[in-house]
Amino acid sequence: MEYLLLGLACVVILILLFAIFAYNYRRNNKSQKLQKVTAEKTDVKCPVCGSFLLKGENLISKVYRPMDVPDQFMTISGCPHCYPVCEPYVKRVCPVCHKTLGSGDVLTARLFNRSAGKKHVHVAGCSHCHKMN
Repeated sequence: MEYLLLGLACVVILILLFAIFAYNYRRNNKSQKLQKVTAEKTDVKCPVCGSFLLKGENLISKVYRPMDVPDQFMTISGCPHCYPVCEPYVKRVCPVCHKTLGSGDVLTARLFNRSAGKKHVHVAGCSHCHKMN
């Protein structure tokens, strides 16, 4: 009888130790994932929804020809967070007129190609407030 109680107490202690180990492992794993996501965040914001782009994410845009001029016409559809489908709690807003944009609306912009290889984008407006002739 004594051996049975001793064996049962050992089993209970082992189960408790396993539960504590599993809890700590999950908690540490979640914090490591959060640190990875925050470490990969860049300083680039989407001009449509204002979301920060993660490393490797790009804006969805079209640049129109000619390519050999210092500035080019372009349209910006959004980022992976707001185009083609918005993520929850993400709003597509024009940075010029501050109207809410639909899923088919785009921003019109000028892309300036600088001599050092860097690019600069100036947003002129959305398809409602900046109509191109």
